[in-house]
Amino acid sequence: MSSLFKKKSAFIFLPLLVLAVLPCLLLMSYTTTEDTAVELSPFPLPPVPRLENWQSARAEFAKLDSEVDKFLRKWEIKGASVAIAKHGKLVYAKGFGYADVEQKVKVEPYHVFRIASISKLLTATAIMQLVEGKKLSLADTVFGPRGILRDSIFLKISDPRVMNVTVKNLLEHSSGWTTRYGDPMFMSTRIAAEQHKRLPITTDDIICFVLSKKMHYPTGDHCSYVNVGYAILGKIVEKASGAPYESYMQTHLLVPMGITSMCVGNSYPSSLYKDEVSYYDVWDAKNIPAFDNPKDYVPKPRGGYDIQTLGAAGGWVASPAELIRFILCIDENSDVPDILQPKSIDQMAHNDVGFDPLGWRAVSQKAWIRTGTLAGTSAIAVRDTSGYCWAFVTNTSSWRGAAFSNKIYGLINGVINTEGEKWKVNYDLFATPAAKMVAPAVKQDEKQD
Repeated sequence: MSSLFKKKSAFIFLPLLVLAVLPCLLLMSYTTTEDTAVELSPFPLPPVPRLENWQSARAEFAKLDSEVDKFLRKWEIKGASVAIAKHGKLVYAKGFGYADVEQKVKVEPYHVFRIASISKLLTATAIMQLVEGKKLSLADTVFGPRGILRDSIFLKISDPRVMNVTVKNLLEHSSGWTTRYGDPMFMSTRIAAEQHKRLPITTDDIICFVLSKKMHYPTGDHCSYVNVGYAILGKIVEKASGAPYESYMQTHLLVPMGITSMCVGNSYPSSLYKDEVSYYDVWDAKNIPAFDNPKDYVPKPRGGYDIQTLGAAGGWVASPAELIRFILCIDENSDVPDILQPKSIDQMAHNDVGFDPLGWRAVSQKAWIRTGTLAGTSAIAVRDTSGYCWAFVTNTSSWRGAAFSNKIYGLINGVINTEGEKWKVNYDLFATPAAKMVAPAVKQDEKQD
């Protein structure tokens, strides 16, 4: 098991225990919503191996290597990691620059990065799985005496329209809340003061704060992107499953997919995981009050945000290779078995006109795209309808903010369009242990300073 799982031993099964109980868990969890039983995908999948740069240091990828190197220099990115799959096979996984500048640790494909709002895609997948298991419905209301979250702490509701909010409203960002007065996920000091709580605040505190305010438009009227909706969905996963959010995600989604190093991250450098990168803001960014102590000023990526509370909305860390494995299990293609039924996958990607896809950020005839941005992080994952699936993550902010993902998309999509047909690889990094691969002539040390 990954070192990340060791640090959360209370939630994670030992390897032998996983193998022993996983088939039973799968039988209990993957029940069909159809009247006629549907044969589900064969799980679990084999674990994603620990990958290293030399495995992708091949002549056919020289152009890709060169373009990524130039891109990082142009945008002053300390470190990044890229992974590309073609028809379900991982053909490329490589790190660039530094995982830790101060310690001169170079990025390897096994390093994990914060993936910010790509976390929403994980949460949406869990919700759809629970719907398939008849643990809840997209039409279920969330708050009020008959809502999913009818705990006493959530019954102090200022605006009665809140009781109309459904699970689907939260997934598609049509709840009725906006960020007109700020994003509650990043307002810990104000929320603590108004709710008479001590820092650090909890997700429950944030939800109670939101419930104490008026909604900005009628539920279901239109789409307005808000992070807090997915924080609420994380609570719904817990309520419907009876398990802690992260534990459910790892047991019922990630481990069956062969993913063992994706976890909800932490805020401070001292609490980062063993294989997690360090995070860097733009060079002249000012420090801000720490999320748990407003008297202590810190860099935004190093204690400015409560990554644990972001959780279901933006707190996960992952390597690009494992992120690709996740997407391949919800992409509606036959190359890798899907963990959801086709109906659920199609509903996530092709939602009602005028509203966001469920978990995805944008869906077109060319690609399904999920992006994520935090101070110190830019991330994008793409399911290309031509058969490619790729992910790109950085450990450095860009002044372009969320729009930086457009630059990344242009870079990788451009290289795939011009070079992809030249990649005549006959291996799958998902399936080929490093010990059985022949080292290419060009080593990683020859590619980076």
